[in-house]
Amino acid sequence: MRDEIYKYSNPVQAQKKAYQYLGKKHGKIFRSTRKEKKYMVKDPKTDRWIHFGQMGYEDYTKHKNKTRRKNYLTRSSGMRGNWKNNKFSANNLAMHVLW
Repeated sequence: MRDEIYKYSNPVQAQKKAYQYLGKKHGKIFRSTRKEKKYMVKDPKTDRWIHFGQMGYEDYTKHKNKTRRKNYLTRSSGMRGNWKNNKFSANNLAMHVLW
């Protein structure tokens, strides 16, 4: 199951983008312990693990298709809720790390 993530994502590139977005101190991502998610990161404010990235679907780190990226970002930026103010929300993490 460990290699399954390589079908859908590029973990090296995702880690680079996580460090860019969250910084070296909080940007270390790990493979998710949930089988339906790709990655997880620890939220320093709540001390909880945030799981993000739907397993089974390619993200931009894998497919590099600009049209798919634009469509995903348009779709996910329209989500309701207060996720925009939280760098560690699953939606923000997916948008900035995977797309």
